[in-house]
Amino acid sequence: MTALAFGAASVLTAVLVWRRVPRLRAWPPALGLLVAVFTVVPPHQTIAAGVGVDDLLFLLGLALLVPSAWRHGPLGRVPYGRGLVLGAGLLAAGATVSAFVNADALPDTVDLLFRGPGRLLLYVAMVLVVLAQSPPERTRWVVARALAGVGAFESAFSVVAYFVGLPGGFGLQPAEGNTSLVGEIPGRVTGTLDLSPNFLGALLVLSIPVALGIALDASERRTRLWWSAAVLVQMVALVLTYTRSSLAVTVLAAAALVALRGRLRWLVGGAAVLVGVLVLVPPAFERIAHDRTDRMALYTSGLRVFLHYPLAGVGPGEQAAFTAADPATYRTTTFGVAGNNAHNTVLLAGAENGILGLLGALVLNVVLAAVAVAVIRRARKLSAAGRPAAGEPLGIGVAVLAFLFQGMANNLFTVTLTASALVMLVAGCALPWLAADGPPRQVGAEESPGVEPEPEPELDAESESEPQSELEPQAEPEAR
Repeated sequence: MTALAFGAASVLTAVLVWRRVPRLRAWPPALGLLVAVFTVVPPHQTIAAGVGVDDLLFLLGLALLVPSAWRHGPLGRVPYGRGLVLGAGLLAAGATVSAFVNADALPDTVDLLFRGPGRLLLYVAMVLVVLAQSPPERTRWVVARALAGVGAFESAFSVVAYFVGLPGGFGLQPAEGNTSLVGEIPGRVTGTLDLSPNFLGALLVLSIPVALGIALDASERRTRLWWSAAVLVQMVALVLTYTRSSLAVTVLAAAALVALRGRLRWLVGGAAVLVGVLVLVPPAFERIAHDRTDRMALYTSGLRVFLHYPLAGVGPGEQAAFTAADPATYRTTTFGVAGNNAHNTVLLAGAENGILGLLGALVLNVVLAAVAVAVIRRARKLSAAGRPAAGEPLGIGVAVLAFLFQGMANNLFTVTLTASALVMLVAGCALPWLAADGPPRQVGAEESPGVEPEPEPELDAESESEPQSELEPQAEPEAR
């Protein structure tokens, strides 16, 4: 009931935001994009066959986007499309083989098919449908701000849960295991996700660089202050997850973004804020300085499972249960006890789906990293030239890279809330940015999305040799 209530509230909020913001109301696909991004809000509670309320919300967003995608017609060239298809195809094939090999009965087969290839095909369908929305500037504008806004909401909710408290301790996970946090904190924040704090940390790894990029681009003081406040509350919540890998990756990502944008004052201010938060929350410093990590034990366990079952793995979503059934073989390692799954997107795919799954996950990670680097390089050219609005695309590229690095220390691809956030950022922001031809309109321009852009002037031979960047403003006509 809790998950259903949050799901209904998410849909209602998406509808209200869409109706009350003229820029969104003028463009119907914005509602579907908002619903799809809001997938991360409902708690991850399975209803049946591995399907939860978050999956249903994602399906609703997909359904709302299909009509406009259908009217758009066939897709054009998709940057890095072949690599993405290869990775997704290998991973889906491995998960399908694993489902049939490891299931004992038909219901088990159906359950594993839903968890493995079914979930992956849902993500592929969303990528295609989001890419088909037109024009891409509107898609990028909506998705980037919706994702940054969701991150800010989850963070504000988490701060309240930590310092004020909510009924039943909702929004917090008790500190467990051999950690300095036990007995020292009310709990590790999880937002509304009702999962490990690692997943909230992964969401913030995506949303913080995007929000920071928007803040860096803001021309109005009030807008810049709003988005700066959103970044600040997200950083506070990230510290309160006590997830070291997420914190380290996000700090490096934010520093890289500010350095690429050439804003030294922001870099110094951000460092001061981070140090201040760590000083005001002593358990966070103790966690970083003194707690041992169990990642080497988890990696060793996942590798053992893969080496013992290299062809078909042990089944989509089954590694944790499989290793728990034989702890002497799979959980006891020279690095300590491995109490969970591999916590690595590539190793986990291999352990659960065999060699095809491992190769597919590896290809996807490499191709997505190439997409992120290409976005950063294109945006960097604008930033180096002093062009406005280069921070947002830099934030998008940096966020994708940071998420992939975070995936080396956590399981992020097989849970809807984190995978859906990555899918929306890549399909709604990164790929359209690379696919844009000619001199598009500036991201965040204060024009209604319902207004059609004026025809662009033809490029001369010199400008055709290097296509004008996405955010480059049009040259003013010469006076006669």
